[in-house]
Parts: sequence; C-alpha cells; structure tokens
Amino acid sequence: MAKNTWEQATVWHELMSEQPERAKKFYHDVVGLTVEPLEGSPFPYMVWMHDDVPIGGLVPPQNGQQGWPSGKTPHWVSSFVVEDVDQAVKTAQELGGEVLVPPTDIPKFGRAAVLKDPEGAVFGIFQGPA
Repeated sequence: MAKNTWEQATVWHELMSEQPERAKKFYHDVVGLTVEPLEGSPFPYMVWMHDDVPIGGLVPPQNGQQGWPSGKTPHWVSSFVVEDVDQAVKTAQELGGEVLVPPTDIPKFGRAAVLKDPEGAVFGIFQGPA
C-alpha cells in the first residue's frame, strides 16, 4: 500500500451501515478490513482494523433511529485530526457550521464530534487521547 503523503490529514473513517454484517464481509473481501467491537462504548460500535491498526468505525443505527445524525442512508464520514475538538466546534459554529454530534469522549481513542459545513458537507473531527 502506498504511503499517505498527507499523513494525519484524515485519521478516522466511519461507515454508517444498516447491514453491518454484510458491510463487514464486503469490506473484508474487497480491501482486507476486519472489525473488533469497541469495549466500553455506550452503543454498538465496531472498529475497522487494517493490518492490526485501527482506522475507523462501523456504526449501525442506534436505538431504532432512522439513519444517523449525518444522513438518512448508509454513507462514510471521514474525520480530520485537530488539536482541540471543543475549540474546533466553537470555530465551526462561528463560521456557520452545524454540530450534528457534540464533542464526545471515545474510550481508548480520544474525543470526537461530527459537523456540517455551511454548504451541507458532513465531516468529523478527532483529537487523540491525552
């Protein structure tokens, strides 16, 4: 696999999937990803692994909801690394962005939020553990 020349530009990639078992098989067979459950998560969440390195998450709808805060149909959300999630959320709001998922601590991984830019594009931000 080629080295990412923009290392650290995007750090986490989540698939919102209505059929997580089907998605696990598809992405395993196509690109070699595996999944592990995230211990301590407050909701069902699986971590995508590539060569034993965590690279993202597989997220089914939660608590009978229709879709996800980031959209109603299955989709991917990429997250960018930031130094301070809370400050980045504040700045995004000042610039016309919308908070879809507020800053949330994620066991073992750090802190994250999901935002929508002023044109409607959805993305995540992620701060590693202290």
